Amino acid sequence: MKKILLILLTLSAFAINYAMAQSRKITGTVTSADDGQPLPGVSVALQGTKQGVLTNGDGTFTLNASTGQVLVFTYVGFTAQQIIVTAGAFPPVRLKADARVLSDVVIKDSYGTQSRKSYTGAAGVVSGAENENKPFSTIQQALQGEVAGVNVQINSGQPGALNQVRIRGISSISSLAASQPLYVIDGMIINGSNDPTQRGGGTFNPLAGINENDIENFTVLKDAAATAIYGSRGSAGVIVINTKRGRAGKTQIRFDAEAGVSSNLPVPQAGKILTPDQYRSMFNEAFANAGYTAAQIATLDNSYALNSAGNNWYDLVTKRGTQQQYNVSLTTGDEKNRVFSSFGYFRQEATVLKSNLNRVTGTLNWDHTINKNFSTSTNLNASSVLQNAPLQGSAYYSSPLASAYFLRPFQLAYNPDGSLNSSTTGNGNFPASSNSNPLYIAANDKRGLGNVRILGAQTIKWNIWDQLKYTGYASVDYQTYEETTFLNPTMGDALSLKGSGTSSYSRYFNWLVRNQLDYRYNVHGVEDFYIDATVGYEAQRSKAYFNQAYATGYPLTQPTLTAVSNAATPSTASENTSNYTFDAIYSRASINYKNLYSLSGSYRRDGGSRFGINNNHGSFYSVGGAWNIDGEDFFKKQTILTTLKLRSSYGTTGNANVLGNYTWRPTAGYGFNYNLANGQAYNTVGNPSLTWESSKKFDIGLDFGFFNDRLLFNIDYYKNKIDGLIQNVNIPWETGFSSGQYQNIGAMQNKGWEFTIKGIPVKTKDFTWNVNFNAAYNANKITKLAQNNQVNGSYWLATGYDYYTYYTRIYAGVDPANGNALWFADANRTTTTTSYSAAARVPYGHADPKITSGFSNNFNYKGIILSVDFYGNFGNRISDSWSYYLNDGTYITGANKYQYTWLNRWTTPGQITDVPKNVYGGGSSSSSSSFSSRFLYYGDYIRLKNLSLGYDFKNLSILKKYGMSRLYLYGRVTNVWTKTYDKRLPFDPEVPINGFNTQDIPQVRTFTIGLNVGF
Repeated sequence: MKKILLILLTLSAFAINYAMAQSRKITGTVTSADDGQPLPGVSVALQGTKQGVLTNGDGTFTLNASTGQVLVFTYVGFTAQQIIVTAGAFPPVRLKADARVLSDVVIKDSYGTQSRKSYTGAAGVVSGAENENKPFSTIQQALQGEVAGVNVQINSGQPGALNQVRIRGISSISSLAASQPLYVIDGMIINGSNDPTQRGGGTFNPLAGINENDIENFTVLKDAAATAIYGSRGSAGVIVINTKRGRAGKTQIRFDAEAGVSSNLPVPQAGKILTPDQYRSMFNEAFANAGYTAAQIATLDNSYALNSAGNNWYDLVTKRGTQQQYNVSLTTGDEKNRVFSSFGYFRQEATVLKSNLNRVTGTLNWDHTINKNFSTSTNLNASSVLQNAPLQGSAYYSSPLASAYFLRPFQLAYNPDGSLNSSTTGNGNFPASSNSNPLYIAANDKRGLGNVRILGAQTIKWNIWDQLKYTGYASVDYQTYEETTFLNPTMGDALSLKGSGTSSYSRYFNWLVRNQLDYRYNVHGVEDFYIDATVGYEAQRSKAYFNQAYATGYPLTQPTLTAVSNAATPSTASENTSNYTFDAIYSRASINYKNLYSLSGSYRRDGGSRFGINNNHGSFYSVGGAWNIDGEDFFKKQTILTTLKLRSSYGTTGNANVLGNYTWRPTAGYGFNYNLANGQAYNTVGNPSLTWESSKKFDIGLDFGFFNDRLLFNIDYYKNKIDGLIQNVNIPWETGFSSGQYQNIGAMQNKGWEFTIKGIPVKTKDFTWNVNFNAAYNANKITKLAQNNQVNGSYWLATGYDYYTYYTRIYAGVDPANGNALWFADANRTTTTTSYSAAARVPYGHADPKITSGFSNNFNYKGIILSVDFYGNFGNRISDSWSYYLNDGTYITGANKYQYTWLNRWTTPGQITDVPKNVYGGGSSSSSSSFSSRFLYYGDYIRLKNLSLGYDFKNLSILKKYGMSRLYLYGRVTNVWTKTYDKRLPFDPEVPINGFNTQDIPQVRTFTIGLNVGF
């Protein structure tokens, strides 16, 4: 027995020594095959085992392996490579860029990550790298023209203004905010469309505090398979924003700086205002045509100071803007910890007086692996934004841009001694009943907003076992708004009040918690056949607080005393709170067989406090399927296509943004004064059956890949039926309520096509061309209303029509004999009339564009990089809120006029033109500028929105000497060129969704130079 044990021990020792002799330390280096640069963070795994390491900052790795074993090298964006360990030295590893990286994009939402190959939904992904350092004050601008079906309207040049975003059309008729998509940042559903302040027509974008340089990517979720898991808030689409995270490997530091100037976009020739000489001629002609004598006209000229020097008001209220931004970031990590942190500063001075924005941001993202079973992630984003804004287009007296058009050129901005003119008497000055000196207003009024926002989230992941994982998530979104407004007592909107001041404070506290289990089951005995399942519970609560004080009566001699406490008459004080809660159970499952066939489904049971007590819970679901035809044996016989995928989905979502937090409740007010005692009165009747608007979404799409997926084509058809549209329905006055009752009673439909081409058409050793072209067609139609054929201001609400269909009189031109305006008297346009009131009012065109498109190109030749981005909008009509005043002779003394009106007016019998006779008051021309098809312009345009040229000094030998890994210099111009298709158009064609230009601060053209340095 002892001999046997001795023999066994001896054999064991030999076996151990032999194994040790075969297992050795392998050291190697991984670089890019394209440029030879080391690749940090490459996964190096020992095939068939759980052993593996990551390459460090210089691309090197060390791993124990035996001869004959296989090392697998994988890295995002590169083709995986396998190398067998031999007895000799381990060879250098050179990974090639994966030409199919476009088709390998992952789709990430709040509840997990899915590969594009198995994904059954419709979604678009935009890399944050594509928009770094672009001169945007809000992140929504980065999405314009990037994803098919996403319509982004940047209709104001005010820094930090709210942008209007629509995904696959209008989602609701209740409000503009109801059609805004849901925003999710690093898993947190945020308040992305709230604008708690109203500053004389201006807006503030709650996302203005997000630094675009911190964004890893945007994911736009469009169909039911993508959005149904968001339940009652997914109807208008979802935009998921993922911020950058740390990476294992060498610590990387990056510094970005950009500075430049901006100017207003050129005013179309038709919309330029008259010069002083033109205005004087127009003024005199209008009164002469009205029958005034030469002596009477001369008296009027003196009264309105038409013989004095003139101003160019547009030049006086606009200026050259400036912009600068600086960002520094750090990316580092190892196998246990990965950190990304950044600090950013952005400042933009707009091109209109007293308009600017300052933003400071900080981000810290930390991922920590505790052990093989536990890991945590921490996200923290903090921002401070200060916005100063003048009154804008919806205000009458003090809006700088409106003033540039309304003020006569002979109303002088300055007194002879050089001081600002503040006189409110005399037509040559600024009569209190008509207008103000915008330069004086800019110098003496104040309108400022401060916003502080903190977004924080904590995630913990527990690998219970290989197939089952738990994720716990908690996040907080905290915001404050502080706004002060002061209107001076000398001139402007508060003249009759002897000045006014407002101080307001808003606070939003929003928290969300989520508990989730993810399970993967590999079907036994079948290779590459697995089932993924997710189930979770989510709860969210938002609390809002608001207070405001308003006072009037400020001392004329103390212009610096602008606080509300300095006013003589406290006028009003208000305070309110508004809260809402949501909770849900949700689930999602998918089946994938060999990446050939994928089936998916989701279910969410939502509950929310915004809904009536009879309908405060609801269910939402989706089903989807995908067939990767390229994996079939018969497909492999051809060589043209490398990818061919058919996918389709159907499901339901809801829209809770149409409701106020208490819309469904009967409300009462207690602020009524009755014999010096508080009185109570009901305000609204409420509706306990009120619920969300619901959508039934259908989508079918086809994905093609050519040339090893260097070019990808996507085609989608969708149909979205929206039911339960909320409308205010009249109820009998006998109930005691005259304001009506909100009910779910309407229906609407959006359907359309989307087309995308994206990829790398050309790639050689020295030259690369990246392209992204997309176009989308959307048709909107109302299918049910509480009351059909409604007139809603300038629009016609009726079944079968687009929601934003104009309802107006059809302009028939000018009578060549006398210059009078003509309109069609009947809907068939067979007879005309000179009476505006007798003309037939009919549906005519719509404000919502039928087609939107984007075309982006990036050319790289030996480090010289040229980027060219276009955006297009087609198939809509747009109008001008101020057209009546800026075209009509009746207001000859109260406003300047457009060049088109003056240069094309009727002057001679027999003349053919579309502009009536220039006459002051009376006759057909007195109504010639009332709203009609005359002032509905073609809204089609193509814009070159970004042009940049730079050089990458990556091959410069001196970089390594100073420890630099990157040096890139560039110049950029935005809004370079715009092509329009209506010579009559007097303003920039990019207007709000409703189609009306309101003389807001215009968009700007920026010229910037920038520098990126990496260490």
